[in-house]
Amino acid sequence: MELRQLTTFVAVAEELHFRRAAERLHLAQPSVSQQIRTLEAELGTPLFERNRRGASLTAAGSALLPEARQLLSRAEHAATVTRATGAGVRGRLRVSLTRSLTGGVAGAIVDAYRARYPEVDVDLSVGSTMIHVEQLLAGDIDVGFVRPPLEEPGLEALVLGREPMVCVLPKGHPLTKRSRVRPRDMHGEPLVWWPENHGPGAWREVRREVFGDPPWPPIDRSEPEEERIVSAVAEGAGISFIMLERSKSLRIPGAVYRRFAPPEPTMGIALAWRRGDSLPTLQRLRELAIDVAGVENSRDASRSTRR
Repeated sequence: MELRQLTTFVAVAEELHFRRAAERLHLAQPSVSQQIRTLEAELGTPLFERNRRGASLTAAGSALLPEARQLLSRAEHAATVTRATGAGVRGRLRVSLTRSLTGGVAGAIVDAYRARYPEVDVDLSVGSTMIHVEQLLAGDIDVGFVRPPLEEPGLEALVLGREPMVCVLPKGHPLTKRSRVRPRDMHGEPLVWWPENHGPGAWREVRREVFGDPPWPPIDRSEPEEERIVSAVAEGAGISFIMLERSKSLRIPGAVYRRFAPPEPTMGIALAWRRGDSLPTLQRLRELAIDVAGVENSRDASRSTRR
């Protein structure tokens, strides 16, 4: 049985008239009659009793009608799912956030994507930039929010913009008396920050943003994530700097935040994926990310790629 035969059968069964069924299907009546005869021959039993007023279903035709409707409905559903998957509005997308990007523009992009594409199963995880690089190359995730620049030729990245950073100081530190901290004020202070292997490109770029050209002050204590960095500062291990957006939600007793004096140092935000990956759900995320990031962030992103 072919789907077109079943479509014709259902039309005749509902109209109980071959001419009206042909008009409904925009077919010639002989074509409708031929399809029904072919279907009857294939099934080995008549489906209609023909008469002057039209047609009536046989017992076999009555048994076939609900089955045919169900098959056609399932076929239409399959076509709808296939089209939606091909268009990227249905399916699955494995997304991972860098720990410092769980809020702000990255969080807004993920929330907007889920709202716009509710039929996409978003598998969300959190890690570091270098973990994301490894996961992308291994095929374990489809896209990662990372700190650029990336140094892996097998990946592509879309820089979405840059975020300002703030200085993290222990309570009672002399610099807390200032409303703005100058980067040169940090020289000679013990420094707490994340390890270089969590994102070598960003690790170097951010230090250049804060301190200018090398030589840079040494890192006295490494911590793997911002909660640990701020906690270490609160304990008196040194001073540090984190994203302004992250500081709004990361409140740890004993730690004080101060904005930098202009021009404020910034850190980039980017999406990364495997080079040449044409996954439709990924394409939809990239398009939405550009919209959510906005024109101003796009100009900032262009500036950051020229470093």
